[in-house]
Parts: sequence; C-alpha cells; structure tokens
Amino acid sequence: MDKFVSTVENQEIPLHPLDTQAAFLNVPYHFFYPNTNQSDSFMPKNVLRDSFYRALMRFPILAGYLRSEGTGKTTVVVDRGDLNMPEYAESNSDILFSELQEAKFHHSSWPKGLSTTGPITIAGSDGRIKLMNVHIVRLKDNTGVVIFVSMPHYVVDGTGFFSFVELWGKLCMAERIADSTLMQQAAELQFVFDRDLISRSLPAKRKPLNAETVDVYTGFSPLAEWLAWLSPTTRGSILSKAKFSSNVVSHTFRVSQESLESLRNNVCAHIDEPELQVATTHVLAALVSKMVAQAHLKCREQSTQSSGVLSTLMSLLSGAIFGAETSQSLNLLADVRHGLGIADQGYMGNGLIPHNTQCALSVLETPTDAKSLAAATAIVSKIYGNADGPLVASFVDMLLAHPSCFTRPMVYLARHPRSLVITNETGFKLYKADFGDGLPEWVCTIPSFVANFIGFLPSPPSSTDIVVNITLKEPVMKHILNNEFWRDLATIVY
Repeated sequence: MDKFVSTVENQEIPLHPLDTQAAFLNVPYHFFYPNTNQSDSFMPKNVLRDSFYRALMRFPILAGYLRSEGTGKTTVVVDRGDLNMPEYAESNSDILFSELQEAKFHHSSWPKGLSTTGPITIAGSDGRIKLMNVHIVRLKDNTGVVIFVSMPHYVVDGTGFFSFVELWGKLCMAERIADSTLMQQAAELQFVFDRDLISRSLPAKRKPLNAETVDVYTGFSPLAEWLAWLSPTTRGSILSKAKFSSNVVSHTFRVSQESLESLRNNVCAHIDEPELQVATTHVLAALVSKMVAQAHLKCREQSTQSSGVLSTLMSLLSGAIFGAETSQSLNLLADVRHGLGIADQGYMGNGLIPHNTQCALSVLETPTDAKSLAAATAIVSKIYGNADGPLVASFVDMLLAHPSCFTRPMVYLARHPRSLVITNETGFKLYKADFGDGLPEWVCTIPSFVANFIGFLPSPPSSTDIVVNITLKEPVMKHILNNEFWRDLATIVY
C-alpha cells in the first residue's frame, strides 16, 4: 500500500452528468474461484494484496473522496494527504467449495458476511462513501476463494468495474509466474477517467428525445428536487432506509442461445419492418416485459377477487379520478460509448443512459405467442436502434439544463411499481479475471438487488447461454415462476 500512496498525484475529477444517473447504486459482484488442482500456492494472499494496490495505481480515482456541490454536481478529489482508501478485507470460511457447487452457488450457501455492501451507496464506518470495497474469503481446506468487489456508480459502470478486476488478475498472474510480457501488456492497457472525453465526442447534430424520457427527467417533483440537493452521504442514508428491497425476491435463469435464436426467427416472421435490426436480447427484453405485465394483471385480479365491496369501490373511484394505468414504463440501459464512437478508447466513467418508453398494456398483457411478442419486440428494437450519437447528445443537453434531474427517474420508478429497468451485460467481462489459477466458475451480483431490475449476463465460458437475473416483488415473482411460456424457454438456476 505504501508504494501506491507514493505514486498518487493530487487531482480533482469533476464527474459528468452521466455519472449521476445511477449514482445511488453500487456495482457489486462475487467471483467464485475453485482450487481445481488442490494447489498449496492457490491464490496467495500476499500476491493478491500486492497486485491489488498495483492495479489501484492505474485507478487512483478509487482512492478519492466525493465532494458534492449540490444539485447533482459532484467531484472526486484524490488527495495524497487525505486518501479515501478502498476497504480491503480478508477472512476464512468453514465452507468447502464443493458445498457451493452443490447448491449451484445459491446465496443461502455463501459464507456469512460475504457481501460487505448492499445495493445502495452509503457511507462506511468512517463516515465516507468508499469508492471500492473488497472482501476476499478463503474457503475451508483452501478449496477455493470467493472475491467480492463493489464500486459505486458514481465512478464506474460495468465497463470500468470489470476492467479493474481483469487488470488486478492480470497483474497478479504476471507476478506469480514472473511473466514480463504479461506485465507489459497490462501496462499498455488504456484507462481514461477524464469525463471531458464524453463532451468532446458529442456530435453537432441533435435528435429529439421521446416525450416519455423528457417527462420523466423534467417533470416537477419536489421530492426528487430535495433528494438532489442532499449530499451523497445523506442521500444514501435516506435511500438505504427506503426499503427498496423489502418483500423482494430474485431468481436466476439460463436461456440457451439456440432457443433464443429460434424464438427470434419466429418473432421476426411477424415483424413487417425488414430494416429493423432485431437481436435475441431484444426479444428477451420484450418477453420479460410481457411476463411482468401479465403477472401484475393476475395480481390485480386476485386482489379484486379477495377485496371487500368498500375496497373495490375505492379502487374504482381512484381509477375514475386519476385514470387507470394503461402502459408499463420500460427503461432500457444503453452504452453511449458505441453511439459516440469511443468504445475503443478505454473510457472508465459511467457510460450508461436509460431509454424510457411506455409500452401499452394492451400489447403486453395479451397471451404470449410469436405474433404478440413481435409487437413488443419491435418497440424494444426501435429504442436500441435509435440510441445513436445525436440522441446521446440531446440526452446530455437535457441533463446539463436540469442538473438536479438525476433523482427524478428514481422517484418515478418508486411511484410506478410496474416500471422495469433492463440492463444487457452480456458484453461485460465477467469471466476474464484470471489470477493465475484459472477463471471463476461463477460470477453473480448480490442476492436481492432492488425491485424491478432485470439483468442479462453471460454464462461461464463453457456455455453460450444467457443468464437472466430477475428481481421483483414476491407476489409478482410467483406468477413469473408459473409462466408456461417462460418455463418452456428458461431453466431456473436458483
């Protein structure tokens, strides 16, 4: 650690408005490594620690602290005399790696206290928000190691997160086998933390944002405005008590590429727009949206059947006054690096923006078949197809004009329980970090994130399946588990 401190240069990194979009959330992942060869030198703790601090030399922002100026303007301050060092914890467990394998890595089998952060970014014991937390758990009889890493969205998205973990593994392996070539390859990797890269890459042309997105981000909301004025520490403390994860359950599924490709072909036969680019993940997003809408419909029907006369009348009166909801808010996260042409420039800041649209319940609640799924898929594909540079530029313009608007989507999602946030992480480097003993056997996030979050993840390298993590309120999830179309397509992992 001392060597790292000696290399730190004082700097201030003003965060870009894009960094604030999910700033209240962490990026937390667990990496499960088996000691396949039963080696005594498996994942040596001293080398793990030394290589961690060498990787940190390339990511000094993770040793900085947040300085808030209110209404969304935040700066990361890296001060050699006042470093906010990452939390780096180590512990041992009496659980064998084989026990985790037998449980298919279900969280009920994990070592106690494995996850040292939750979904919401909050201050640590010293009163500061740590910009990285690490917990390394060595399993019984040295049968394996589990590495938990968490970073807040203030400083990275998945690209930056997995780039650090991959670099850490590469440096560890290079030291263990004394490979100067591998060390040189690590030294040549490019990591850009200058948020001005986004501003410099914006095109001159602009494209109008859809009305739904503008409404979510600019609509009047006293609660959102108040949250935006709070410091990151105070805001995190309040949100951590908001029970975003109460009565929430997560399940993980696997869907084969072959099944998805077959479904995509059937769906495309019913889309009369040959120029529309339809990916398998678009079909998957549309299918999940339909399943959730159908599940909410069944919940409402069951509630109506079990409600008394007074409750039913109050529900009808509320619908008459405020209007019944006729659509489901769908928020698809897209990476701006591709739209701005900087995907190869090593940008480590948050590059994700949500594209919001309202999908009519008349489309989503209909029974699922290739034809009805085609209508929902076309909506999803158009959203992704529209996410180019001019649209990103318009989105950034909106954020700059309304710097406190970053809390509005959160408030909107809380007020609309049918809203979904879908993130496609299949292109992230979940299984690239090799510390010298092979790749992780399983990588996953924390057990229950926040309600209505859907994540598409890659499978371990031995498979091409897509892993689907679904987090919903428990009553809604029960109907997902009984959805016949989904049960025919997906296999539950846990």
